[in-house]
Amino acid sequence: MHESSEASVTPDDEFLTRVRRAGASVLGDSETGRAVRALCDEHARARRLISQDRAAGALVLAVVGATGQGKSWLIRQLVRRSPAAVSIRSGNNADQATEDLVWVGPHPPVDLDPRFERFIRVSTADMEPIGTPYMLVDAPGATDNRPGIADVARRALSLASAIVLVVRRDQIRGQTPSALAVASEGTIVIPVINTIGADDAALHADIDAFLANLRSAAPESIIARPIQVNDFELSGQDEEPIGAQAAGDLLRQLQIELENNPDSDRRKSTRLAALDGRFRSALSALLADELPGLTRAVGRLNDEATKLPGEVAQTLVGPDGPMQAAVRSRLRLKLLTSTGAIWFPYRSILGVLNLTHGAWDRVLLSLSGSLPSLVSTIWTSTRSLTSERNANDEVRDGLQRRSAAAVTDRLGPLAAQFREELALLQRHDQEAGAESLAAGDWRVSSRSETQHVASLAGIDALQERSQKIFEDAVEENAVASSTATALAIIGTLIFWALMAGPFVALYGEYLKASYETLMHVSASDASGTQHPLEHFPKPEFAMVITSLVLSLLPTAIFAMIALSSAQSNGRTGRAQQAIRRGHEDAIARLQQDRVLRLRWDDPLLTDAEFLVSAGRC
Repeated sequence: MHESSEASVTPDDEFLTRVRRAGASVLGDSETGRAVRALCDEHARARRLISQDRAAGALVLAVVGATGQGKSWLIRQLVRRSPAAVSIRSGNNADQATEDLVWVGPHPPVDLDPRFERFIRVSTADMEPIGTPYMLVDAPGATDNRPGIADVARRALSLASAIVLVVRRDQIRGQTPSALAVASEGTIVIPVINTIGADDAALHADIDAFLANLRSAAPESIIARPIQVNDFELSGQDEEPIGAQAAGDLLRQLQIELENNPDSDRRKSTRLAALDGRFRSALSALLADELPGLTRAVGRLNDEATKLPGEVAQTLVGPDGPMQAAVRSRLRLKLLTSTGAIWFPYRSILGVLNLTHGAWDRVLLSLSGSLPSLVSTIWTSTRSLTSERNANDEVRDGLQRRSAAAVTDRLGPLAAQFREELALLQRHDQEAGAESLAAGDWRVSSRSETQHVASLAGIDALQERSQKIFEDAVEENAVASSTATALAIIGTLIFWALMAGPFVALYGEYLKASYETLMHVSASDASGTQHPLEHFPKPEFAMVITSLVLSLLPTAIFAMIALSSAQSNGRTGRAQQAIRRGHEDAIARLQQDRVLRLRWDDPLLTDAEFLVSAGRC
């Protein structure tokens, strides 16, 4: 039993629950707070009416319109063969006026409420056929001069599978039809223009304007071509044939619309979505009218909170200087890692040049705080650390501190203004006798000195994306592995081509001395021959150093040229552009997925922001 009750809870129910909770937290038992709760109750009831099937699977045809338009007369024409037709009263006279919903059909609806609803039994055989079971709902006139009328009329609109909107010819330009069309958003609407006189030259133009007005007011509704009913009193015709023709035309038009739009579930979903939209608009209008100062304060906070995550994240990308240094450092490192250790001493010279050059870059990177700079620094520095996790934590904490400082600077003054408006609201409620808000002052004052009003969530995800973006950009613009190998071969050949001469001469003498020693060594010193060790070469240390320096210098110059090519302005610029584009796309995607967003630290501010923004979605 408990599981079924949980399954019945829908996201829309959770949304309304949160609106109620936020209204109670921010507005308490003030007049505006009670109005918000009443609006939530009305919306929940309207959703239940749309979702319920009170007609046991039968189509519900609601006849709506202002008072005195001929709604009850039209319903009597649909059931004119039944003796119960005389029970359907018109609301033109005050003594016949009613605020009840009148159900007409073979079976009463489920959960009939006698306080607001009446049922008139009419057999299916006495109702005009449309090929499917249906019930009629006679709604009271949607005028403003009788209390409760609008609420009952809205209830009829919520119940209906299709709506017949009745309007007199002389009132076709009135505002009531448009208001009813808005309330019927998402369903089939068949207008009926009643009491049309003879020789009406402006009729067609007025009908076109009328339909355009309805479709503009309810774009999600299915607005059919109107049924035209002549005024039998002015034309001198009998009422019965005109009524029979009106009923037949109406039901034929209804059959056509049902055949063209058979998906009742889709229409119900559209009606629910339109109802939710009207609720949000009503909530926004209520707060804007009753609490303009608080609404403006929260609105500015909400607008700033929407823009701020992206702007703060863009600042974390860093300026061009540190990013350029980070890219150059990684391009040099990529050239070194693409060069095999076999290419000695070219790779060793490349490593020394990269190390000394990178030392100056790391000074610049350490003074920055951008994501690409920190990603590059941590990539190189964690190789010499015991734990990469510690280094990552240091980078993450630094980014969190920077983002928190930026958020506080931007939102601090706006949050203070919000608390001032909320304090004014609570003091006003207390002065008016709202004692339930007496404990509300401490919530405002206790948070008034809080430095951090919100934090930027999603920095970790942005950092992970940043690392991949940075590495991909470097990989795309770095020197290719085949090119690095070709440069290594050339550099190695330069060194050994210059060093080959001294080495060949030295090793030649050494090998000659070794051969002579092995072939002609004397058995004793008495023979008078020279000692064998004197034949081995004894090069001077200065000569060896000079030869090595002369060979290393051109190789080092070539390595410098290779490094310059690897970190050229063109490669660096293209990598920078790719990194910035990648970060812009990543930031936009993370914001769209609600990963990179502001997380409010103040629960009261969270509720207020949600309450105001709920009417804007």
